[in-house]
Amino acid sequence: RHYLLLEYITGQDLRQFIKQNGAQDQVKVLDWALKLADILVYLHGQNPPIIHRDLTPDNIVLKNDGEIVLIDFGAANEFLGTATGTLIGKQAYIAPEQLRGKANKASDLYSFGGTIYYLLTGQEPVPLFISHPKSANPDINEELDKLVSDLSAFEESERLADAVELKSRLTAIKEQLVDKAGVHG
Repeated sequence: RHYLLLEYITGQDLRQFIKQNGAQDQVKVLDWALKLADILVYLHGQNPPIIHRDLTPDNIVLKNDGEIVLIDFGAANEFLGTATGTLIGKQAYIAPEQLRGKANKASDLYSFGGTIYYLLTGQEPVPLFISHPKSANPDINEELDKLVSDLSAFEESERLADAVELKSRLTAIKEQLVDKAGVHG
């Protein structure tokens, strides 16, 4: 016999959270992003890599204890070089190659960029457009704005190399913001 075990998670998805509480502080978003980057490092590090294919604020739950959980792996697949998947995901978060049925690790990074944009601005990213959260909120750190734009680049080759690089850049940006706040705070 085969069984499917599902964990019950108490909390709310980040789309609901942002709708109720508005755009979030950069440091809080970076904390969430670092936890998500750890998840992507793990998923993409599997052999073969697991591509989530639907990384959006709707599929990230903020648990009652403050932890972040990535849910809804219904769209996920193990990446096979010649496989094409069906179109899954929300339009504003879907990478160009995923629209062509060729989702890969870079597709999750694109969705990650759109998600960060939404968390920082409270606005949906424009589909198939390079996102700049600083244009919606001038207080956004330059490096964080650059990271989001790099993640949302139209061409895969112009995005970050992988989730490990993503985590490294997020860590550096957070350290910069915390150091700056410490000097002025």
